[in-house]
Amino acid sequence: MKSLITIAFIIFQLTYSFADGWMQKADFSGISRHRATGITIGNKAYVGLGHYNGGGANVLFNDWWEYDPASNSWSQKADYLGGDCYHATGFTIGNFGYVGTGRISVSGSTLVKSFFKYDPTTNSWSNIADFGGTSRRGAIAFSINNIGYVGTGETNSGLSNSFYKYDPSIDSWTQVTSLPGASRTSAVGFSIESSGYVGTGNTNSGSSNDFWEYKPSTDQWIQRADCSPITRQEAAGFHVNGKGYILTGDDLSNGNNFKDMWEYDPATNTWIQLADFQGTARRYLTAFSFGNYAYAGLGTNGTNFQDFWIFDESLAAIKEHLNEIELNVFPNPSNGVVNFNLKGIGEILKRIDLTLYSSIGQKVEITSIVPGKNQFDLSQLNKGVYFYTLSYEGTSFKSGQLILTK
Repeated sequence: MKSLITIAFIIFQLTYSFADGWMQKADFSGISRHRATGITIGNKAYVGLGHYNGGGANVLFNDWWEYDPASNSWSQKADYLGGDCYHATGFTIGNFGYVGTGRISVSGSTLVKSFFKYDPTTNSWSNIADFGGTSRRGAIAFSINNIGYVGTGETNSGLSNSFYKYDPSIDSWTQVTSLPGASRTSAVGFSIESSGYVGTGNTNSGSSNDFWEYKPSTDQWIQRADCSPITRQEAAGFHVNGKGYILTGDDLSNGNNFKDMWEYDPATNTWIQLADFQGTARRYLTAFSFGNYAYAGLGTNGTNFQDFWIFDESLAAIKEHLNEIELNVFPNPSNGVVNFNLKGIGEILKRIDLTLYSSIGQKVEITSIVPGKNQFDLSQLNKGVYFYTLSYEGTSFKSGQLILTK
């Protein structure tokens, strides 16, 4: 028996591998590319359009793909109604996606202002009113309270800082206050609750790291803390659970591609650096979020990518706070009733699994616990030595030994 216990104890000396919050998913099923457009509608993600540049001819795309997180699979949908296009932008309002602007010719300068609505229920595209400003590519977009916002980008006359809002109830665009910072293209934009955020990008003075908040209620922009010590363009951004994230990109002057990642807390107007994006350093990463997760992939560093990743804030938080997490198990030994008191984790995790194993590694009990005191009656189990693990999404982060004496 002693040897079995020793074996089991070795088995449950866990090596934690959190991948810094990132987990790789099924590769994008279309051709690898960059400057694609990605949005989410309901519980599905949609990615398409974009640009491929390799050893041969430059290629633009009009294909449109749906990603189902439940099955980790891609399926091709109806082609984009605007034709082959890259560096377009998009946002979501309700059950519809909205995609538009961009460039439809690599060799020329054919910028467009057309916009289209995608209905996932019918898998169909339809025309909506053209974008309210001049034709452009490299604009950013976000939505707040059923209104879409699109701005910045490169026009035929140069870089822009103008912004417009779209109201789907009247199919109309209206100009709002322009971004006070420098005109730019290839910036990052996302919304958090009732505010929009815009930062980084390629300006006439080079790449930037400034960051701005837009308040639709007052049509006002407010400058916030710079997003990182490094200026960048062609980065990616998203929001998850009330925080904003900016990652990857490159610098204009030296052509360096980045893989660093930064988290913004609007409550404190502060940035902290997180562990790097787990894919290859790149620019033009396509990123978006829904629910408690973010998804990112594609892009280029000279080589076009088709890899696809999910970012789970909880996994990243576990690694960041692992030394602060305490699990007290008492009484131990126990005659059947055992308390599992979990501290130092707050609301980091949404679901925590407690798994109990016998001394020979057989799984005998699995349940969920929450931060604080959790009490379980294990009197139905035989007396002996057991081992427990705490895990989140299959990643174990705490383990120990429990003795039942009844």
